[in-house]
Amino acid sequence: MKTSVVEETGPVVERVGDVWRPTPHAMGPFGGLHGGVVSGLLTSELEAMAAAKGWGQPVSATAYLVRPAPLEDFQTRTEIVREGARLTVVENSLIAGDKLRSKVSMAFLQDVPVPDMVPYTDEVSNPDALTAWDFQPVFTTQTYLSAVEVRDDRGARMVWVRPKQPLISTPTPFGQTIAIADYATLFVTYLDGERPKAGGWPNADISLHLSRPPEGEWIGVRPRSSWHPNGTGFTEAEIFDARGWIGRSGQSVALLPMPADG
Repeated sequence: MKTSVVEETGPVVERVGDVWRPTPHAMGPFGGLHGGVVSGLLTSELEAMAAAKGWGQPVSATAYLVRPAPLEDFQTRTEIVREGARLTVVENSLIAGDKLRSKVSMAFLQDVPVPDMVPYTDEVSNPDALTAWDFQPVFTTQTYLSAVEVRDDRGARMVWVRPKQPLISTPTPFGQTIAIADYATLFVTYLDGERPKAGGWPNADISLHLSRPPEGEWIGVRPRSSWHPNGTGFTEAEIFDARGWIGRSGQSVALLPMPADG
């Protein structure tokens, strides 16, 4: 008998007192918290702090996934590295089981008007007119992939994503974008039609640079990867919104050996 899946609409991770509590949709394909959930939540907290303090626009973030984070309650700790007149740099750490699991460094820039500068725009596909992708995951449990909607534009070698569930109760644009950008390596395997000959390919980090805040729910990802026999790889992706190209992400990938019976 087929088991029905209950659709959830609440946040993927909830704040309960002084801790964060993940739901099952916060899980990654290798167990524990999904890397996109980790990086998205940590940057979202800093993005909200920046808005409250008037630090300006978020322009870049790098998340270091120091060690796997279990699917259990965790805390975060923020630190101001430099609060400047134009540039502010802050950090946020995820602590679970009394251990540092991940750390994000994030930069914000104050606006300085340049009246003669013309904003960059280009034309992209309309994700609302695209069909849903036909990816079949090798895992059957619900993960963070269950919390997003994915559409396919193979002609442009691009995948479009928007959240079905908010990452947290008050999601932020940069935080949601870096969470989606974390899928870039998976999207390479989908667009190429084959997986790398490895037992897995978790990323050790993820960085994101945006020239401006994304507009609308849809985020477009145009990825490519490079794999090497020493067990390392790299995935980069152009990032788009409905108005066009807005930035780029990068991920250092740790390739895992194939199982002995694989």
